[in-house]
Amino acid sequence: MTTQAQTPPPSPEAGTRTGPEAAPETWDAIVVGAGPGGLTTAAYLAANGKRVLVLEANQVVGGSTQVFRRAGNKFEFDVGTHYVGECGPGGRMQTALSGLSLTERIKWLRQNPDGHCRIMIPGTTVETPTGWDTYLERLVAAFPEEEAGLRRCVRILRIISAGEEPRRKLWMLLRWGLRPITTLMDACGLSADAQAVILAENGDYTWPPYRTPAVMHGGLLHHYLQAGAYYPRGGGQVIGAHLTDVVQSYGGTVRTKSRVERILIEDGRAVGVRLRGGEELRSDVVVAAGDYKKTWTELVGDEHLTRRLRRRLKDLEMTQPMFAVYVALDVDLRERDTPPLAWVWPNNDVDGYYREVEAGRCPEQMPVGISCPTAKDPDGTHSAPPGYSTLELVSWAPKEHAFWNVDGDPMEGADYGRDEKYRALKEELTERVLDTASLMIPDLRERMVFCEASTPMTQERFTLTSDGSCYGIAPLLKNLGPFRPKVTTHIPGLFLGGASTEHMFGINATIWGGMKTAGTILGRDLEQEVRDGAVFVDESRLTEITEDWDPLLASKPGSVIRRAVRRRPTATA
Repeated sequence: MTTQAQTPPPSPEAGTRTGPEAAPETWDAIVVGAGPGGLTTAAYLAANGKRVLVLEANQVVGGSTQVFRRAGNKFEFDVGTHYVGECGPGGRMQTALSGLSLTERIKWLRQNPDGHCRIMIPGTTVETPTGWDTYLERLVAAFPEEEAGLRRCVRILRIISAGEEPRRKLWMLLRWGLRPITTLMDACGLSADAQAVILAENGDYTWPPYRTPAVMHGGLLHHYLQAGAYYPRGGGQVIGAHLTDVVQSYGGTVRTKSRVERILIEDGRAVGVRLRGGEELRSDVVVAAGDYKKTWTELVGDEHLTRRLRRRLKDLEMTQPMFAVYVALDVDLRERDTPPLAWVWPNNDVDGYYREVEAGRCPEQMPVGISCPTAKDPDGTHSAPPGYSTLELVSWAPKEHAFWNVDGDPMEGADYGRDEKYRALKEELTERVLDTASLMIPDLRERMVFCEASTPMTQERFTLTSDGSCYGIAPLLKNLGPFRPKVTTHIPGLFLGGASTEHMFGINATIWGGMKTAGTILGRDLEQEVRDGAVFVDESRLTEITEDWDPLLASKPGSVIRRAVRRRPTATA
């Protein structure tokens, strides 16, 4: 579940440099974009002896895993790290991190296996558990008159996404998996309420159900049902901080506030990049780990595209962008047994909401994902001081600049934030989001001591994504499986990373994909090597984590400022 960046704008001037004082004339690899995918690729390359340069346009690394602070550092908010699957022993996350000696530095807190996410629609509440069997039991308990249809629907989803009944998987995939999830549920005779509960978490990929293959939604459910949901101890910024530490500890350099203007192509091969301001940097390999569409249309340029790629880019759709509201309350929600995660729908018309947004309108009733870092990391001190809680409330809204009354390009610093219509609309949508969140927390407004919102324009401005998308290219059939962009390209020396590649989107997938991209560049199967026990990083070379270590400051390379550490009072006997 990913939302948008909320940090100060990047400077177009020369960026901050870290690492070796004398930069080599030619790097082995330049990685464009310091999100979790790009940083993982850089870390694996550096740990395997490559001279690596990471370039990030923003002033802080981490992409959508970064955080921001408000009220004099009193409150900290996750931009996009809400819940992550497959983080247990043997899972993809632990596998990818183990090769970098980071499994003890990035600790994953398992959320309540009996109900890691609360689903609320009018008249019905379901706690999403770990395990398909328990999930089915919860659905049947909520809709007992639909038991037969629910059992059929869940069985098909398990076969096509969880690999159960392998002899029937191909047939089921062709029969149901490639068709819209709504077609499957309609065929199973499910009511609008039952469908809404099953679809409630589709905000994790922000795409209308009537256009989403059943295998895609089944895969999302399986991602969390198979082994639960997790959250990183200390908040999302620890991911970028520790990956950056690996890069720097192994001779790499990370430069923030360094926006790439062009990937240099000479004699048909990628040979480096040019930054805004004209600085050129040479490398044997370039990894474009940012927005897929902008990589080709802006960084590479039309003259280097194939005819087939031009056609694809012309029709390429991006997932819907998000509207987020960040709230602090003067109450400890853990004392109320508030769930760490929830999806609240004020009605059961999931497709109807998307159709309105696709038409450039935002309905009065907005669905909301609720994330409470205070509850997800109960022993942590990063999100709020004792007696307070923070919430991240996410929904989605139209991408069109005209809807937001924005004339210029947000990425070029268009001064839209002072526009009266923009501010009024932002305020209006904030109230709608709070209305929905109040269905779960009735006294939300009364306990609110801080509130700030971000729009799709915010996402565009700070993460440089097409249409402000959080999850990359749309999960249409033509963008899934063998049809998804590979990390290799038709241009020698140019590789891809990030949320729109064959390794899929989301924190787990992009970190996993980062390792796989590094393996492709090295010509090795890093996954197998790591599963066989290979560790490429000597932990003693990494930065010592002291009491005053701050992941946000560690994610702003070059900074030496420290902050006071907030502590929760120790329980007395």
